[in-house]
Amino acid sequence: MNIETEVIHLNNDVYEVGTSPSGVTFYIDKKKDGVTPEGPNPLELFLSSLAGCIAMFAKNYFSMNDLEYSELKVRSFARLSDDSPKRLVDIKVKIITDADVSGKKEVFYRFIENCIVHNTIIKTECVDIELIS
Repeated sequence: MNIETEVIHLNNDVYEVGTSPSGVTFYIDKKKDGVTPEGPNPLELFLSSLAGCIAMFAKNYFSMNDLEYSELKVRSFARLSDDSPKRLVDIKVKIITDADVSGKKEVFYRFIENCIVHNTIIKTECVDIELIS
């Protein structure tokens, strides 16, 4: 399956994002004093993608193993590097749930580490960037 996004500059620091094949449209923005952002900034979106993917994998694990839960939250944290090139470092993910995975934590971790966003982060060595004008 191929996945594609297109980001179009609208005004100031607001960008419209279109996605395919889902067809979802949303906005990314940069927070400014006194202005309510239209959406997350790119770094927040990046961390949200990781947390969202892990949340979906956790939910699938619970469903496949008939584990009941009433709470599932995934929080992601990172900080901006002090050195160059600028990037997010010290990325951490915390899964908050009342599902009983005791005795199967290692299996649970191996399952959720198959999240595609996680694998992309740890396995991608190069991103090709091309200017078309």
